Amino acid sequence: MFRSTLNWIGASAASLALAAAGGLAALAPGAAHALDCGANNGYTCQGAASQYAGGFNPGVGSGGFGGGDCVATRTPVVFIAGNGDSAISFDMPPAAVSGYATPANSVYDELKARGYNDCELFGITYLDADERGAPQYNYHQPAKYQILKTFIDKVKLYTGRGQVDIVAHSLGSSMALAMLRYHGYQASVRRFVNIGGGLRGLQTCLSTGYQSPYAPTCNAEAYVFPYDYYTFGLYPSTGVAFYGYNRWTGSGSNSLRAMPAIYSSIAFYTITAGRYDQIQCFTTSYSAGCADSALFAAASNLKAQVDIGFGSAAYAYDWDWSDGSPYNIGGGDTSSGVGHFRSKTNAGRIVYNMLATTCTTGCANGYVGVNGPAVNR
Repeated sequence: MFRSTLNWIGASAASLALAAAGGLAALAPGAAHALDCGANNGYTCQGAASQYAGGFNPGVGSGGFGGGDCVATRTPVVFIAGNGDSAISFDMPPAAVSGYATPANSVYDELKARGYNDCELFGITYLDADERGAPQYNYHQPAKYQILKTFIDKVKLYTGRGQVDIVAHSLGSSMALAMLRYHGYQASVRRFVNIGGGLRGLQTCLSTGYQSPYAPTCNAEAYVFPYDYYTFGLYPSTGVAFYGYNRWTGSGSNSLRAMPAIYSSIAFYTITAGRYDQIQCFTTSYSAGCADSALFAAASNLKAQVDIGFGSAAYAYDWDWSDGSPYNIGGGDTSSGVGHFRSKTNAGRIVYNMLATTCTTGCANGYVGVNGPAVNR
């Protein structure tokens, strides 16, 4: 039961029966294509795990992409995927949204079509094959932070640039934020784009309890010896020590949502599907606050938080975890709309605006009204 219901915060073939409605999107005429999604199941790419070129060989992680016969003139972008997913899924073709035009490009191809070259786009797969196959057991821990930091160090060395921009989806967002905190790595990051990260925890984790051996993804801080609060899951904090306390998902000054205030030198952005996100808004029983799960707390360097959710509200269907249902049939991704996964795969234009412009209220320019609705949160 837990395996079937916890293949979330990223992607897994057993979790969501999402249709590849848009088929394989065509590249813009003349656009180079160093990363190839390969076959896909509608929400994850299944091509070659490692797609490096130009002598770029990070020697860390379980796959990724980047490098080529070129010179980086822009701040390089590092893509970090969600739970059960891999880096190459940032080339996942967009899907059709009812009443709107399907975006022409994947997130990766959109940046390529707008001038980024192969030496400016990189991705790291921090979960191995076994971990990707059992996402309910994955959680935040220093060993994963080291993979992310080492990879970014290799990108900086390869490109000769002192900073990177991070574009992260779901568990990748909270993993990257914890990495910044653990390693004091903020000086190496210029901009941070969070797509659907569980920054405030997942209300649906209330079903598992704060220390579950069946779903460590949903645990609170790890009360093990020696105690290490850098090992944690996505249980919404109770605020009570030893009984579900989780500083990361809470509202305190050291929480994930407070990261913009902690790291004032980084420009932060969010893309969310809000109440249409079937991972964060799983059931009616735990819907309170779920639409805000991906949102940072207000800060001067929090430039924009854009909600592109559309379709059926995820909590339109009350699937109790105890019934063994294999997935939640509600949510934007399952209703010709935009939910947890399409907020990544369909949002290339918004990601570009967040990285290459100084947008605040206009980060959805070129997307809103064309590829789907968008509102600032």
